[in-house]
Parts: sequence; C-alpha cells; structure tokens
Amino acid sequence: MLELTEWFRAARFADRPWLILGKGPTFDRRDRFDLTQFNTLALNHVVGLVPVDVAHVVDIGVVADCADQLLDNCRWLVMPRHPNVANVRHPRLLEDYFDELPVLRELDRQGRLVWYNLLGSRPEGSSPVIPVRYFSAEAAIAILARMGARTIRSLGVDGGRAYGEAFRDLDATTRLANGYQAFDLQFDQIRVLVDQYQLDYRSLVPPLKVFIGTQDDQVVAHRVLEYSIRKGASIPVEVVAMHGLKTPMPVDPANRPATEFSFCRFMIPALAGYEGRAVYLDADMLVFGDVAELADLPFGGAKVLCTYQAEPPAAWAGNPAFHPGRHTAVMVLDCDRLTWDVEEVVRGLDEGAYTYQDLMSRLSLLAPDEIADTLPPEWNHLERYDPDTTRLLHFTVAPTQPWKNDDNPLAEIWMAWYREAVEAGAVPPEEVEAMVAAGHAKPSLAAGLQLAPSRRSVLTNASLDLYRAKMRIEKLESKLEGITGTWQWRIGDTVVRALRAPRALVRRTRDFARRP
Repeated sequence: MLELTEWFRAARFADRPWLILGKGPTFDRRDRFDLTQFNTLALNHVVGLVPVDVAHVVDIGVVADCADQLLDNCRWLVMPRHPNVANVRHPRLLEDYFDELPVLRELDRQGRLVWYNLLGSRPEGSSPVIPVRYFSAEAAIAILARMGARTIRSLGVDGGRAYGEAFRDLDATTRLANGYQAFDLQFDQIRVLVDQYQLDYRSLVPPLKVFIGTQDDQVVAHRVLEYSIRKGASIPVEVVAMHGLKTPMPVDPANRPATEFSFCRFMIPALAGYEGRAVYLDADMLVFGDVAELADLPFGGAKVLCTYQAEPPAAWAGNPAFHPGRHTAVMVLDCDRLTWDVEEVVRGLDEGAYTYQDLMSRLSLLAPDEIADTLPPEWNHLERYDPDTTRLLHFTVAPTQPWKNDDNPLAEIWMAWYREAVEAGAVPPEEVEAMVAAGHAKPSLAAGLQLAPSRRSVLTNASLDLYRAKMRIEKLESKLEGITGTWQWRIGDTVVRALRAPRALVRRTRDFARRP
C-alpha cells in the first residue's frame, strides 16, 4: 500500500483544478458541466456511478457496495489505515480486509491503494493525521490541500438532509447514518480548511442568496428559519441574517420603519454585489419547501416577485393592520437589474416621493411592470399550515409568535423544528439563554439545550453512545412499523407463533412438575 505522502510524490496529475463529487442533490446536475476540465475526486459511493481520478472512501462498507466498479472507475483508492465500520472508528487495519474484499488486494497489487491516518484512530507510522469532524468532504479537502491543490470546486457537497436522486437507494442505509441532523455541519470545518490553506473553493452550482430580516428579539427565530431553509434545499444556499445592519432613519415619524430591519430589504442588491438572484424573508417564518423552486421561477421581465394576499387569515380577522394585496415579506429579487441604494430610498421618503405604505406594501420604487405578484401563495401562508401544500409558514401575529409563548395554534410545529435545529447545532445555546434572560423568548426554550453539540461535552461518552444508539433504534423501529402491516409479515408471524406453541407448552409442563 502507498502511504499518503509517498503517493503525493509518486502521483502525477494534470495542472488543472480539482472537483470533489459528493452525493448531494447538485450531483444530479453534473451533465450541465464539462467535468473533463478537472482532476476528479469522488466521495464514497459516487465512484460506483462515475469514473474519477481518485476515490476517497472512509467506511469499509462502501468498498463492499462498490467492489464491482472500483477497479474500472478510479485510478487510486484513498482510505484511512483504520477504516470506519458502520460510521464508527474501528481498530482493524485496512489490509485486514484483503481476504473479505479481494478488490482491495488487487488495487494494492497494482499500486493503486493509498492509506492515511484519520483523526480519532490510532495513528500508524509518521503519516500525517487527516482531520474530519463530521463528513468525509472535510478529509478530502484536507488531503487535496496537503497535495498542493489550491483551486477546488465541488458538486454534490451540499447542505440540508437529502441525497441526489442518483443515490436515493442509500437513503435508508447511509444518509446521516452517523447520527447528525444535517450535512450543513461540514461547512464550518470546510471554511477552516479554506482559510488555513488559502484555498479557492466553491461549488459549481452558485448558492442562492437568502437574506433574512431580523433583530434582537428574533435571533432564535432566524436561526430556526435558516435551519429549515437548508434542510430542504436541493441547491447550495448562502443565508445572510441582516442583524444589526444600520439604515438611515426618515425625518418624519410617520415614515419610521415598523421594525429595525424594515429598510434592510432595500440593501440586498448592494449586499449581493448587484449580481444574481436573491430571496428576502422575514425572520418569523419556517420553510417546508425547496428554495430551488424560487431559484427557477421566471421573472418574465419583472425585477421583483412577490406574493398576493387577497383575504386576511383567520388570525387577522377584524384587524385593520392587515392590508390585502401585495406582500413583501417574501420576495425574489433580480439583483442584476436593481439599482437600489438605501440612502436614496429613505431620501425619497423625506422628499415626499412616496409614503411609507407605498414603499413597503406597493414597492413604489418600481414601475408596475417591474413587479409581479407571481410567487405561489403557498410560499407565504399566513398563520396557516397545510402539510400537503404549505411551502412557507409565516407567523405574522407578533404577540403569539411561538418562540415567545405557547398561545399560537401552530406553536408545536415551530417547537419541533426548534428542537431539531438545537440538536443539529444550528441554534447556539448561549443565544437562546440570552433571549430568555432579556424576555424575548419563553423560558421553556432552555429545555433540551444540553443536546446541542457545543453542550454535549458535559455528557459522558457512554451517555452519548446510548443517545446515538437510541436514535438508531428509533429508525429501526420506524422501519419495522412499515413491515408489520404487510401480508408477508402476518403470515410469518402466524407460522412462528405456531412453532413456538409446543415449546411453550413443554416449558409450562416442566415448570409445573418441578413445583413442590
């Protein structure tokens, strides 16, 4: 076997950028790109579908799954000297699997099997230790950086919780099988590597920029919203919480903004560099749909897309503050064609060019044909939730927003997302505690913060193992529930019960005979 640094010296690659191919949803877009312009590295099962220069595999189970394709689909296979087994560090050496997986022996015979030390396993020799905290893309980037690569692109290294369609058959076996809640956790570690090695790294599919209007009393809300966006996204997203941004204040009190972030939406084109498409959302929302739908909506000549609300929701019945018509809490903006400058926007208010209501509800900055109310209404369901249609739930009644109290009829929906986001590390516990202390959030949000990744260090390793085992058992139980209702299971259960009956009778008879 080739040790990693020996391989660095021996391998010869073309002088071109590297492309890392993962199993995320953007992998399905690979036909849109000329992959021949890259040196390619496949993560795990990707090597089973496409030929690459390097296959990087951490778990020995992947070798078993892709054994028939490895010899043909990669020039080198790179693995830890102590491969994981079912996502757990294991003491067995890579060569110990040669008899069970002959493809490894053959790759070794051909000089195509490369090993390295994975952080968390016993190091062998003086080979460098490659860090990985959450997912294998981190190790792959670290390896390429140590090789001297400086330009790295990715496709299928995505956030959220989904695989691409090409890997849906693995959903039940490998997707998030390490117990983490979402793939987003890898991005913080990737950023560390990018800074450490001064890498030019980005996805081939540009991220959709999503800007969230927020303020001090909605910090937890925007954290949960961001988690919900990423969880369902099939494309890379760049989420920017516009918290603490300073905007000019109109002279006339009648034109003062309703929230600290009301005018921030007019900063978005500038924040996006006046390039590409961007989405604006208020913080008091949950996303159930895939924001890729918003990335693909046609502008049809318009510069901004909004939703249209003809009738007030039941929670707003009789409230004069509700204004039927265009709603700008959800917007899709064509930043290439928007020249907004927030200073000029507020100056227009001061000069009487438009009123606050004209600006915020009717977007009077634009000509009528530059705005289209064509965003599907399910992308802004006000205080209502239909599991079959709702793409975005908007908690518009401020006093009953579910991070403040439990009076909202849909509070438990938000709370379920909150608990999941906490466990995924998407909500810093310190922010929750600060909001509770300031009276911006209900005290019950503090429950369960010990399951946040940053707090798990206070738990013993044994308790963590028990927690993860519990999660896996629950997954197995959910699968079992789907099996027990089938006719095959009912027939098998009847047969087993019949076979057990005589044994049970003999056991009861024997126990009765032993009684004094």
